[in-house]
Order: sequence, then structure tokens, then C-alpha cells
Amino acid sequence: MSTAESPWAITWTRQQRSLPTPNDDTRRMAQFSTNAPRIPWNEFQPWLVANWKAGEHVSLIGPTGLGKTTMLMNMLPMHPFVTVFATKPRDKTMDALIEHDGYVRFDRWPNGLDPVQFPRRVIWPDATRLDSAAVQKEVFQDAFAKVYREGGWTLALDETWYVDDILGLGKEIKTYLLQARSLDISLVSAFQRPAWVPRELYSSSTHLMFWRTNDETDLRSLSGIGFRSAQLIRDVVSDLDLYQVLYINSRTGFMCRTKCPNVAYADERRSRK
Repeated sequence: MSTAESPWAITWTRQQRSLPTPNDDTRRMAQFSTNAPRIPWNEFQPWLVANWKAGEHVSLIGPTGLGKTTMLMNMLPMHPFVTVFATKPRDKTMDALIEHDGYVRFDRWPNGLDPVQFPRRVIWPDATRLDSAAVQKEVFQDAFAKVYREGGWTLALDETWYVDDILGLGKEIKTYLLQARSLDISLVSAFQRPAWVPRELYSSSTHLMFWRTNDETDLRSLSGIGFRSAQLIRDVVSDLDLYQVLYINSRTGFMCRTKCPNVAYADERRSRK
């Protein structure tokens, strides 16, 4: 799959409050963000577009209602070929992707379709029965294998714990984390609690995002990431503002805080429906 048209190649002219680029010395990057400075979204977003490379994994970790799904929806347009696994019986976020963002729904992986003609897909098997898990497991296991074989995709799991623990597809997730980078596959995983996150996610994800939590079990589960001590990360996470996110690059140690635009409005609107 060709990625010549990918936004990964976008060159961003840094503003006065410049963010470090991959060519900068990693120690300077770490020093730049010792106190996790607040970076406006309109500065952080183009930097992430330019620095989230094919094959780099992303982890989104935080409680429901603080903007995790909103961040996911903001990030998906950054890559050209995206597949989302939908696990819920009904999901307004998936409906919005299909109705407004050009995604096509399939009840299982479509064999033989040209990725250029169908670059945005939602794999959404029926989940309206209590025994739907068996069908979901078969469908997602097949899709994992097909995406892996094709390469070049970004695969998003909005409910990673469900896919891992309930459907029993943890082996596939770990294989993606450890091996799929060489195939230019990026895995985007969302978890509600740090305590549920497998250790491989911390070590294999290049881009990690955390939302505020004061739960002692969750805070104790946070480990050191990219030159950053576990205690520093815990202190920042427990001190985040509502809807604010802590971003950490595990390769460079760069760390900052930001917030998606209109995140509060988006979450409140979903809660009223």
C-alpha cells in the first residue's frame, strides 16, 4: 500500500513556542518538557500529524467521559488508511464516522477490496445478543489476520479491554504491539484504566496519552516512560485539569499537556443522547 499521499509527510513550520522535532537532541526534548508545559491544541495537533509515523502505536488511557474517544476521533484523520473495530450493540461515535466521515461499515473484513477505494472502514459485527461474543471473536480475529497480511493500516480499538479480556484476543494485540511496526501498521488502543493496560503497551507505544485519575490502584500501575520517572508521571496525571490530557513520547521523553477543542461539549452531547 503506498503512503506517498500520507499527511505524515507534512512539513510544519514551528511557531515561536516551538515544539521539538525528531531531529532535535532527545535530551533537549526531555529538558524542554520537564514540567509538562501546556501546549494549545492548534500547536500540538500539527506537530502530532508530522510526528506520528506509520507503524508507531498510540495508547489512550483515561476514565469514561473525559475526552478519550474525542481524541481518538481527532487523531484518525491523521492517517490515510484506517480501520476501526466496533464492539458495542449501538455506538453513536461509530454512527458518526459512517454518516459524516466517509467510513464504510462491514460486518466482517471484506476480502479483495482496494484500500485506495475503501480507505476508511468500520468492522462492526452484530452485538445485540448476549452470546454475540463468539461471533465477534471470530470476526475480529479474522480481521486482525487480514490487516496484518496487507500492512499499512492504522487499526483503532476503542474498547481494547473488551477485545483483550472478554473476547480473548490478547495474543493478537500483543503480536501487533511487538511485530506490526515493521509492516507500517499502527495500533491505536484505548483503555479506561491504567491498571488494565498490559505492560507491552507502555513499552511498545510511541505515543501515550493519559487523562486525570486519582484512583490509587491506577496511579500505582503507572510506570516510568521515556526518561520520565513513574512518580513524576503520577504527579502530573493526578493534577491534570478536567478534559486535559498528558502526552508522553516514549522514544524521546517529550511530555506536554493539551486538550482537544470542544471536548466538553462533545462529551456532554453524547451523554444527553
